[in-house]
Amino acid sequence: MEIYSSPVVRIEFDTTKKLLLQKWIGFASSVQFREAIDKTVEFVKGNQVKYLMSNTVEQKPVGPEESKYAASVMPQLFGGGVKAMAFVMPKNVITKLALSSFAKEKGMPDNVQYFDNLAEAETWLLKH
Repeated sequence: MEIYSSPVVRIEFDTTKKLLLQKWIGFASSVQFREAIDKTVEFVKGNQVKYLMSNTVEQKPVGPEESKYAASVMPQLFGGGVKAMAFVMPKNVITKLALSSFAKEKGMPDNVQYFDNLAEAETWLLKH
């Protein structure tokens, strides 16, 4: 079920698996990025989301302020019922570095992991 869509992201929810999937495409402005993050948090708070997967394979790098913003909502996501979160890593080296910086900044727990493909990410998520 589609939850939100914009030129830079599509957010869908699999009601059977309780999996929320973000699929990022291209460059997101600060406003676009934060709006998508806010929609994600809002949906998690109002629904039974157990798993979150962020597919960043086609995403262009976001700035440090956007990375900090995304990191700042992590407690709300896990407090809202999310058990585990997986990032599917992009091909863009700069975006990989931005995501790595995001992880280091917040000291990501064991229930947040990074993967090269969707299948591995989903398999790992559904085991948690």
